[in-house]
Amino acid sequence: MANLKLPYLATAALSGGLFGAGLYVSQMVDATKVLRFLDVTAIPSGGWDPSLAFVIVPAIVIMFIAVRISRSRQAPLFDQAFHEPEYDRIDRRLIGGAVLFGIGWGMAGICPGPAISLIAFMPDDLWIFLLTMLIGSYAGSLFVPSGHARRLADAK
Repeated sequence: MANLKLPYLATAALSGGLFGAGLYVSQMVDATKVLRFLDVTAIPSGGWDPSLAFVIVPAIVIMFIAVRISRSRQAPLFDQAFHEPEYDRIDRRLIGGAVLFGIGWGMAGICPGPAISLIAFMPDDLWIFLLTMLIGSYAGSLFVPSGHARRLADAK
């Protein structure tokens, strides 16, 4: 928590606010919109909803530009160093976790980010999703080594 400086926190607050507003305005908090995007079998009938792609593509473009700019800098504006992922291998654990995440997302049509944003409106039965998401996260931690050093050693 050494990074708790006002500019850093202000940037986090601004990006969180933009993310939450964007999720709601684009209606990505609506599980049926996401499920209609994931249902590619509806393309021939014209029932496919490509709107999720309009949310993903700008995010990829912004991140692509940000990464290119960061490569020419020694450190970010509001931190002492860039924090890049320590685990960069595609292994069974990553694939297994991705499959589990995909199954959950495909079943519910909602992922953790939109679910957290929906707390502001607390639709019926959201608490069940959130509670079981927390339980699932904890259960997942039982299958991977705990502690940063152990996870890093396991990943090498």
